Amino acid sequence: MYVLKNERALFMAADMRENSAEITKIQDVDNSNNKQFPTWKCVTDYFSYITPAIKPLSANVSVIEGEKYLWVYDVGSHENIPEMLAEISKQKGKKIKIILSHFHPDHIANVQHIKWESLYQGKNTYKYTHIGEIVESDINVDETDIKLRIFQMPSSHAKGSLALLVNNKYCLLGDALYPAHKGDKTVYNARILKQQIDILKKMAAPYVLLSHREPFVQKKQAVISWLEKIYAMREKNEPWILMTGQNVPN
Repeated sequence: MYVLKNERALFMAADMRENSAEITKIQDVDNSNNKQFPTWKCVTDYFSYITPAIKPLSANVSVIEGEKYLWVYDVGSHENIPEMLAEISKQKGKKIKIILSHFHPDHIANVQHIKWESLYQGKNTYKYTHIGEIVESDINVDETDIKLRIFQMPSSHAKGSLALLVNNKYCLLGDALYPAHKGDKTVYNARILKQQIDILKKMAAPYVLLSHREPFVQKKQAVISWLEKIYAMREKNEPWILMTGQNVPN
C-alpha cells in the first residue's frame, strides 16, 4: 500500500548543512481536520507551481511556460487544481501539455478534470489513465525560451517514473527518489538507488525538485549526499536496503 506519511518521516529527516539546503517535511504533523487549499508559488518568471496538500493528499503541480504551451508536471488530486490550471491557461492564452511523474492518485487524479492538448506518461501510469502517450524514449522540446527533456527515471517507489529536465537547471522528479513499501517494511532497491545516484551525478542541472517537500527546490549535491548515505547502508548480497527509524542517516 502507498503510505506517503512513512516516507516523509524516513526520507531526508536531517538538516544537511554544508553545501546544502535544509530539507523538511510539509506539515507532517497536522492534528486538525481543516482542509488545506493549494496556492501558487513562483520559482522563476517561466516556472511556477501549485503547492501540495496533506488534506487531501495532493502533490506539487509544476507549470513551465513555453512559447506555445504550458507544460504541467503532475496534476495533483485537490479539487481546486483543475480550475487553477484552467484560469492560468486562459490568462496566458496557451494550451496545456501534461507530464505525469507516476501513477499514484495524489499525482494523477485530476487528469480527467483538465483540458489538455497532450499527455505524456510511463507505461505503468498508462494502465491507470488509459489515455495519452506512453514515453518509451527521451522527448526533447526546444522552444525560444525553454528547453525540456522528458525521460524515464528508475525508482524503488514507483516503476515507470518520468522526470522532467528544465533548461538544464531544474530537474523535476516527483516521488522517484523515495523508498518503496513491501508489506510493513520501507525499503530501497540497492541496484535502482545506485542507478539514480549515477544519473544525478551525470546531469548538469544543479537543482532537483521533490514532491511533498519544502523547500521544493533542493540543491542536487545535497540530495546525492543523502542518497549515498542510504546506499552505504546496504548489506552484502542483499538486494533491498531496509529503512528504519534507527538507521536513517543524520
